[in-house]
Parts: sequence; structure tokens; C-alpha cells
Amino acid sequence: MTVRIGFIGSGFARRVQLPALPFVPETRATAIASGRRANAEAVAREFGLPHVFDDGVELARSADVDLVVVSSTPDSHARYAIAALEAGKHVLCEKPMALDAYEAAQMLAAAERRPDRFAWVDHELRYEPNRRRARELIRSGAIGDVRHIELSLKPYLRGDGRPQASDAPWTWWFDTARGGGILGAVGSHLIDLCRYWTGSEVTYVAGLVETFVTERTDGSGVKRPVTADDFTSGVWRMASGAVATITLSTVAQHGPGHLGQVTGSEGTLLLTGETKLELGKAGGGGPLEDVSAPDDLWEKTKPNNMWARSFVRLLRDMVRVIGGAAPEGEPAAFRDGWQVQRVLDAIRGGRGVRLD
Repeated sequence: MTVRIGFIGSGFARRVQLPALPFVPETRATAIASGRRANAEAVAREFGLPHVFDDGVELARSADVDLVVVSSTPDSHARYAIAALEAGKHVLCEKPMALDAYEAAQMLAAAERRPDRFAWVDHELRYEPNRRRARELIRSGAIGDVRHIELSLKPYLRGDGRPQASDAPWTWWFDTARGGGILGAVGSHLIDLCRYWTGSEVTYVAGLVETFVTERTDGSGVKRPVTADDFTSGVWRMASGAVATITLSTVAQHGPGHLGQVTGSEGTLLLTGETKLELGKAGGGGPLEDVSAPDDLWEKTKPNNMWARSFVRLLRDMVRVIGGAAPEGEPAAFRDGWQVQRVLDAIRGGRGVRLD
């Protein structure tokens, strides 16, 4: 069985998702849609896709597509994902899942109306080897009861591997009405990781977002206001009793990059960057044990980063599941995306919120 895949959106799909397909057996890209037809046509020529659409709803209804990958801007995710499910297609939706929890709930309802179709959110870090290994260690009791989790990203790196510059040109990423900002782009992943690691839901949230660079120049030289966050910090309590914090910044020019620490009653896990996981037992004083997991896709994907490599693994799993096999990982379904969206909304609210 070959799963025919249609992509809505010509940015992330071109940079990461379409280059991943050679590593995913039994798949074929058949269609691309973009609000700018010229962009879709360029991607179709580059990757040999036979069908081009102006609108994602048209692609979702195409008879030449089995799985719809929604990687357009977040403000359009609900429309396209719901259309795909109503057309009887499987869906893989980029994150943040939606603009808010109300939209996410509508998407979840559409998925529940089609239990014969798979609807996943692209929380690919669930398939990153070190973060998956961290879950195994946590669930096996290697660090005892989880007490607190600290996750941060400073600086935020662009696609070319450089920190985000204050004079970077204006794009939708700086528009909160279209779903831009560091909280949705990266914070959604980290919230999901806390749930994935602990198997526990968030019960209380407090946080804030900030926009330090308030104006940017677009491609035509016009200055436009920035409304999306370039800094966020949040703290929440899990139903298990664990406390988690995140700090994310696109304006930091220096820092350790991805950094994570999971502290338990019997030890600590330390995640450094994309490639290192260490374990320290209670009492301290000695060297940490390197428990990093091997990455068989290292330097094979383009781009060569944990996001691209993890997307390959996630898509492999989804294709297996569509073919009738059980998932090898623990994918994020639309209900997971809705739960994450509730936390995002609470952080943006800027005050403490209890989640039922």
C-alpha cells in the first residue's frame, strides 16, 4: 500500500517535510496547495508533484490524496483539517494546532466524528531519540517521582542556524492574528513534552508573553507592527504534582540553545542541545552518566536537525498505522493538541488559570 500525501502550505513543507519522504517507505507526494499559486507550482516542479491547488480545501477533497499534511499558517489549520476529515482523509496537522482552544475543540470534534481516520498533531519531539529515552527513564523510575521540569530555548535559531536578528524582515511569524510567535512555535512542543514524559495533564498555569521588537520592515520596505511574542515564560503544575517552567526567547543572541532538566526524588535528567542526555543520581558530587540515545538518521536528513529527523520517524509511524499496524511510538492526537492549546491560551492570558 502506498500512502498518497498532499501538502497544504509551501514553506515548511518544502524545507523539511517533502525532503523527508525518501526516508519514509510506501509514500508518494501527489499534491501541493498554497494561497500563492506560484509558490505551489514552484514546489511541484522541484519535487515532481502532479497536482497543484490554490486552496487547501480543494486539495483535501482530491481523490488523489489519502493523507493531508496541514503545514500552512496556524490561522488556517482548523479550516483545512476539518475539511480533510470531512472528506475522509487522514490528517497530520502542524503546531500550534490552532489559534485558540475553541478552534482546537472544533477540530477535535471533527476527528471524533471520523474515528476511522487518524488525526495527529506534528509534535515530532515525541520521536526524538533522547526525548523518547528520557520518557523511558522517567516511566521506569530511574529518577524517582518527578518533582520539577525546566525547559528553555535561548537563542532561537532560524533556518540558516543563526539567531533571530532584530532587523529580520516582517513575515506572518510576527503576526499574532495568523498564529505567529515563539510560544506557539516552540512552547507548544515543550508543553506537550511535559505531558508525554509524565503521563499527566496540566492543572494550573501562569505565564506571560512579551514583544520586545515592536516593528519590522517587510519585503517591500514598509514598516509593519509586530504583534506576536518574541519572549515567553510560563509555569504550571501537573496533576501528578510536578511543576514545570519554560523560558523562550527569539531576542537572546547567546545561550545554551535547547536545555532541559527533569528533577526527580532519586535523580536528574539533563538534556543539552539536540544530541546529549545525561543522568545524575541523588546526592550529586560525581560525574553525570551519558545515557544519550543513538540517532540512526544523523547527517542523513536535510536539514540535519532534530526536527527534520524526528519528523521522519513520526511520519514513518503514521504510515505504518494507516496501513493497519500498531504505532511504535506514542503520537499526539487531536485531543493532545487541544490540551496543549488550553495551556497556550492560559499563558497568553497573563494570569493564573486553573484547568479542569
